Amino acid sequence: MPLTTRRASLSLAAALLLAGAGLASPALAVPHADEPSASSTRPAGVAAVTPGVGPVSVSIVVPLTVSPSETGLLTAEELERYTAPTGPLTRKLDAIIGTPVAIGVDPMIVASIRVLGSSAPPSALQWLARLEGAANESFPLAYADADLVAAARSDTLSGLTPSGFGFAIDPDDFSPPAAPSPSPSPEPPASADPDAAPPLPTTADVLAWTSSLPRIAWPVDATIGAGDIPPLVAAGYDRILLSSDEVGSDASPLVDLDGARGIVADSTMNALLRDALSSFTDADLAAALDALEGGLAARAQVAPGRGLVLTVGRDWPFLMQGLPAALSRIQASADAQLVPLSDILGLTPTAAMLGDGEPTAERDAAFRDVRDDISAERLFSTVLTDPAPLLDARTLERIALYSVGWTKLPEAWTTAVEAFRTRSDEIRSSVKIEHGNDVVLLASSAGFRVAVSNALPYPVTVRVSVVPRSPILQVQGGAELTVEPESTGTAYLPVQAVANGQVLVESSLTSPTGVPIDSGFSRVTVQAEWEGIGTLVVVGLLVVIFGAGIVRLVLRRRKARAAAADGADRDADADADADAEGTDG
Repeated sequence: MPLTTRRASLSLAAALLLAGAGLASPALAVPHADEPSASSTRPAGVAAVTPGVGPVSVSIVVPLTVSPSETGLLTAEELERYTAPTGPLTRKLDAIIGTPVAIGVDPMIVASIRVLGSSAPPSALQWLARLEGAANESFPLAYADADLVAAARSDTLSGLTPSGFGFAIDPDDFSPPAAPSPSPSPEPPASADPDAAPPLPTTADVLAWTSSLPRIAWPVDATIGAGDIPPLVAAGYDRILLSSDEVGSDASPLVDLDGARGIVADSTMNALLRDALSSFTDADLAAALDALEGGLAARAQVAPGRGLVLTVGRDWPFLMQGLPAALSRIQASADAQLVPLSDILGLTPTAAMLGDGEPTAERDAAFRDVRDDISAERLFSTVLTDPAPLLDARTLERIALYSVGWTKLPEAWTTAVEAFRTRSDEIRSSVKIEHGNDVVLLASSAGFRVAVSNALPYPVTVRVSVVPRSPILQVQGGAELTVEPESTGTAYLPVQAVANGQVLVESSLTSPTGVPIDSGFSRVTVQAEWEGIGTLVVVGLLVVIFGAGIVRLVLRRRKARAAAADGADRDADADADADAEGTDG
């Protein structure tokens, strides 16, 4: 059964009760068919927007993000630290859960928990269950809170979606739980395989998030320009959250742009809210809240009942007491009320125009370079039977470089980009020909040796070919070679020597689909006559050896005959002497 995100229809009191009790739902749960989305409910006591009369209606949007990562996934240790009782993600959620605040959720956080399955820290599972069950309206940010404007300007928006998480999923973490007791149970269906592995979460399961809000793009403050709107619309974003400084007016919270609708955050009031969030002392906080309330009163006098959107910055501090205090002050004010973001989206928009936006030429160029690196890696990966483990991880690493959090850390971002590009070079040079010394070919027909090394942790398959630069050596076809992970393999290609001499031979590797991988040259000295000379020498040696043996055998036999004849003569002489002595006697 497909896995989806669970959304419960909860009131404010129920959400707070769930949080206080620390109840946890599975990180990947299946909703009931009749269970409505929590984002469609309105917390008790929240009024609707009433343009022209009454207090201003304030909608606040808060991002749930973490510090930028170079991998695109958080480790179990990082999740445990972030979701601990005093961790930043826990404190952020504590400050906003069950309020009319809209939450922009970084899908990287959710994905990092889900891919770990049962091995995810309990605190992370509980945190995700609280977020899934919250009554707040929410919407997913770009993965890793990626900078959408930079992606639009570098023509890389289509590359901001993860391609897969299989490399990070351990099947053992998704095994079914053991039976609680040996009590009798119904027989499984005949088609069920009791030994079959449980289904693993798909990419869609890992990224699933239910929201009643439209798809909202949230660019970096004060960066977007008119030329960035069409690419965002083409990528599926029909609402864009921007600041009144970019629009040039704070008169309306909703504007019509070129094919999209802009959600306008009041820059002046944003500054007052963020002053309250960054207050470190009670006196500073009180002063900031007074200024915020005064600003709201001024807005109510100029335009009673108007809608107002405020946003919390991505870099809002880990000290969270400022936001609950600000929410309480707004709710208690006679000049303002908190409303869900969906109420603002229902207002009538006004026409607006954007300027050119902030130039980001250097970042755009870096992202284009990274895009080209990824394209080259995809071509190279055709040497792999299954390129997903390599490419899926690299896609997440690339998306992580777009994180908005890097804009506050320019030097660290530059280092991260350089590290990514260096790793790209290493990957594309990880399969190569091992060049040896010059070759001497002493036979007219032989196997030309080509050694191929593979530094990847995956097996690769390459097509090996050699091309002589002289007709004195001819090659009889290529060879396909599979090289095991982190090892070296050797291919032998049949060659035929036509004449003697020196020839330059080019060896090359391509993937099975024909993508060039590596090439190199070696100098071959062909001395094919040495094969005939060697044969003659061997034959001559054999003749000498056999001839010497025959001569030796003949001489030995002659010597034996001579010795036998000499012995017979001596015996005859002895007999004659004996006979003579007998006669004399």
